[in-house]
Amino acid sequence: MKNDIKIKRPASARQLHRQIGWVAAFVAMAWAITGFLHPVMSWTAPRPAVQAPPNPGQIGTLPGHSLATMLTKAGQTGTHQVRLVTFGNRSYWFSSFPGEPRKGVVDALTGVAAPEVENDHAIALARHYAALPEADIRSVEIVDRFSTEYPEINRLLPVWRVAFDTPEGLAVYVDTGADRLAAVTDGRRRALLFVFQNVHTLKFLSFAEPLRVAVLAGLILSVIATSLIGATLLLKAKGRGLRKAHTLAAWVALPFILTFTLSGMLHLLVTMGPGKVLPPPGVFNVADLDTPRPGPGSLYGMTATAGPDGKPVWRIETAGGIAYQGQAAGYSDADRARAIAGAAADAEVSLVTRFGREYSFANKRLPVLKVAGANGPVFVDVREGLIAAAPEKTALQAAEGWSFDVLHKWELLRPIGTRNRDYLLMTTVAVIFLTAALGLAIQLWRRRKQPGG
Repeated sequence: MKNDIKIKRPASARQLHRQIGWVAAFVAMAWAITGFLHPVMSWTAPRPAVQAPPNPGQIGTLPGHSLATMLTKAGQTGTHQVRLVTFGNRSYWFSSFPGEPRKGVVDALTGVAAPEVENDHAIALARHYAALPEADIRSVEIVDRFSTEYPEINRLLPVWRVAFDTPEGLAVYVDTGADRLAAVTDGRRRALLFVFQNVHTLKFLSFAEPLRVAVLAGLILSVIATSLIGATLLLKAKGRGLRKAHTLAAWVALPFILTFTLSGMLHLLVTMGPGKVLPPPGVFNVADLDTPRPGPGSLYGMTATAGPDGKPVWRIETAGGIAYQGQAAGYSDADRARAIAGAAADAEVSLVTRFGREYSFANKRLPVLKVAGANGPVFVDVREGLIAAAPEKTALQAAEGWSFDVLHKWELLRPIGTRNRDYLLMTTVAVIFLTAALGLAIQLWRRRKQPGG
């Protein structure tokens, strides 16, 4: 009697390559397309017409009544910043509250609450940065959380979104806490950003972060496994037509597929979960505010933020320079930065006026003061009384940062020019797309040749 039992043999490398390749091919093609679009998104992004914040000009004489009494009568209590803002030839006190998106606004002359002024000031700031003094406004809204259009890389919250009625759908995000530009976008950038975030990083799964990380890790592993198995097959690869083309493209694409996926996996695993949370700015009671005394000379700005003891500290800008009311003679921005950073009195402090590798564009705030510390530098914004960045990293985080910058984004090639680097990246991902597409075409061709296919 014949034994009809068939013994199932383990799948060969070629069979595994074909089985996993179905998923890996689509994933590699999707990531290649979005990787190709990323430089395009940067090239075509709208730029602000004006980079520098508006010059508020000289501030007129302030009334002598008690600021603490004025703000208390307006219902204000704990705040982390009180700032004098000139708008429409009038001066207002803007107060920023913990956990509250809107500022408290009080007329500096009358003490009357003026909440509508922040909305108007946001529009004026947006018009300034867009250089659109007469354009119609489509909408104005306050944004207190990140989104696909305004992702986490922008850092600043809360901000105001001012949308102009223009053909390209221009929208400008501004921070009324420091008259700062936060972001500029338009319809094309919104569409490209939507595609990139939802395809490249599966942003649509961010409501369940562990699931997003698990799915992304699984997809990355499918590409790595397919590539490594394919590498063993390349040494014995034969054939012509599609097979020959797939083999040739794979020889070129293989090292880049592995560096992109491995650096992407490391980035995913090291950066998953909440990032480092910087200490929030200190809070002080408005009842503790002394009435500011600018002294003689032209006045250009006054801001109060919390000191180490929880009491407000006035920073006053005049034609004669910057002074800190109530502090010892000679007290400077450097001293204030050391206090905010919790550094020693003799810690080295230097001014940072442009973004670089150590203090990147992602941090948004400029100018800042760099305070040297035992665990690395701390970057301080003395105008807002807060730590803007404290890039302390473990050895693993440093290795991940290097691999992502060098292996994933090719920052090492910046000396040849950003556009030239982008051309090389786009050519590389195009070869990866071609390799995956040829592999998929071979799979479909084989399926059609099978009986009943």
